[in-house]
Formats: sequence, structure tokens, C-alpha cells
Amino acid sequence: MTEAEVIQLLRKQHEEYFPKTCGNCGRQYATLREYVLSTKRLWPATSYDAELRHFNVTAERQLGGMAMANCTCGSTLALSTKNMPNAQMLALLEWAQAEMKRRGLDQNEFSDYLRDEIRQQVLAEPAGGNTKSSLETGNQPT
Repeated sequence: MTEAEVIQLLRKQHEEYFPKTCGNCGRQYATLREYVLSTKRLWPATSYDAELRHFNVTAERQLGGMAMANCTCGSTLALSTKNMPNAQMLALLEWAQAEMKRRGLDQNEFSDYLRDEIRQQVLAEPAGGNTKSSLETGNQPT
């Protein structure tokens, strides 16, 4: 896997949550872009598998990870990788383990780096663009 493939995989996973509705106030975030623009990110993104060192586990189901943010009402919202297919999760974890070692980063630093890359990519695109179609075709935004 390459970094670009990992970012595309994670972004596609997160975009599947939209539209996303806050369970507290009912606000609806139509797209990942709207969510990134309107919420306040919380804490480092985390991979529970990486924290538990489940890099090569052949378990039937991985735990996944979470990136949390506050809704405009203050309620906590989360984007997760829990539903990512196990084979993809294992490939991502193996790549992440090697990259964290190579870059000298811990799990939190590396997860936040990937989160920042996705956020920057989303914000670099024109508002109102169809981000899902660029992901489905494999085209990277310029």
C-alpha cells in the first residue's frame, strides 16, 4: 500500500457516514467537507488495533479506529473504521506499523497525520463538488 492509497481508503470509509446527523441536536452534516468545516476536532484520532499492537492479527474482526469531533451543539460525533473489511484493515495496519517505525512516530502522531492529510484534501476541493465520484474513479483532486 502507498500513502495515497491509504488516504483514499480512509477517506472513502469516512464518506460512507454521510449524511451524518447529530443525535443530540439533530443537525445534519450532508458531506465530509461540511463536517470538517463545521465541527471541532477532538483528541488524537486513534486506532484501537494499533494501540493493542494488533498489526498482524488474523482475527475475524478488527476493532477499528475513531476520529472524534464536537458538533456545533457540543455533542461528540465520531467517524470510525470499524466497518472496514478485515482484509483492508489488516493491510492498512501492516503498512501503518512499517511507516510509524520508518518515520519515528507513535500511533497518535501517525493517526493524526493521516487525519490531517484527509482534512487538507477535503478542504482543497471546491465547495459543492462531488467528492464521492472522484474517489470511486480513483482520480485524486488537484
